[in-house]
Amino acid sequence: MKLVCPLCNGLYKIEYKCVKCNTIMEDKGAKVNYYDDYSPYLLDEISDEVDGVRRDECVHVFQCPNCGHRGNYSIERKEY
Repeated sequence: MKLVCPLCNGLYKIEYKCVKCNTIMEDKGAKVNYYDDYSPYLLDEISDEVDGVRRDECVHVFQCPNCGHRGNYSIERKEY
């Protein structure tokens, strides 16, 4: 079995409400995608972390379409 992020793999959606205006935020993808071209590929069996995040987590950036507020949310990777 392999650990995968359910949001990155489209297994389900998670909704977060903006702390400023209470609008449902949009998932803008995994935070690791914002670093450099190779960051998403650094997670391997040897390392427990990629870009400072535990290997059983995937941090996603969510942004409010109403006010623009951004937040990072840790998503637990699931065995698949």
